[in-house]
Amino acid sequence: MEKTFDVAVFGTVFVDIKGFPRDVLNPKGTNIGSVKFKHGGVARNVVENFSYMGLKTRFVSIVDNSALGMEVLARLKNEKIDTEYVDIVDKDGMGMWLVVLNEKGDIAASVSHQPSLKYLYDIINNHAEDIIKGCNSVVLDLDFEASYIEKIINIAKRYNKRVYAVIGHLDVVKRNKHLFNKLDCLICNNIEFELIAEKTFETKEEVLDACKELTKNGLKKIVVTMGKKGSVFYDAEANEEGFVDIVPVNVIDTTGAGDSFFAGTVYGLISGYSLEKSVCIGTRIASLTISCKDSTNPEIKQKMHIIVV
Repeated sequence: MEKTFDVAVFGTVFVDIKGFPRDVLNPKGTNIGSVKFKHGGVARNVVENFSYMGLKTRFVSIVDNSALGMEVLARLKNEKIDTEYVDIVDKDGMGMWLVVLNEKGDIAASVSHQPSLKYLYDIINNHAEDIIKGCNSVVLDLDFEASYIEKIINIAKRYNKRVYAVIGHLDVVKRNKHLFNKLDCLICNNIEFELIAEKTFETKEEVLDACKELTKNGLKKIVVTMGKKGSVFYDAEANEEGFVDIVPVNVIDTTGAGDSFFAGTVYGLISGYSLEKSVCIGTRIASLTISCKDSTNPEIKQKMHIIVV
């Protein structure tokens, strides 16, 4: 019997090296604190969040044949994530992200060492059709070359699969902005949205007006996160619009907030909820994530009954 997955996620794995200062961060001095190695990567974080929320998830990615790579793979399998299309290579399959947080848990500085994408492109060339046929929705990292993104989107549309894309960094927006209209929903932060809209915004109302303008070109749903101001959402098909406030929590580490918000919102859409309810779910998932030192929070598993209300 063929396996059918709720979602297939195409993307990379990173190992995060996080520095937490004990006191107020001095950017020019040596700060006493703690340094942690964590499993990361936007797509990997999204996959793990999906699994916590109960989605049957397949991950399409690469890990290195190293102790860290095998540890990442073992954790994915332990969370019941399908790893049939996670290939193991000798080197350069995984990225590394070095980040220093300030005393408030916000990013003070970071450096990203990118993995080689050629191994993932081989999987896409050889197996994308079978992978997409076997799932209900597709999530992809927009950090791929445009031709591979278009290949995945075109196959997904051929089989009537919904497509969502996660933005890992600003360069992706500049490089692949022309592909956003082919997505079922665009989810981004306010900085990314200003690049997409090619203008700056002061208020949530201005962002909402820009969302309405952008949906005239084919895109039907847009969600924009605005930090402490909450989120703006617009669904052109359902004529649904509005704002969702943040959930106040004790912030420890904000690095996984965007990935968790994305995963929670897409979980809601995959589950058939309205865009507003989906954004509320994403907001609650993000609040749980930023209240722990990891990029994902396994407490989500036990709290789904109060997250989805």
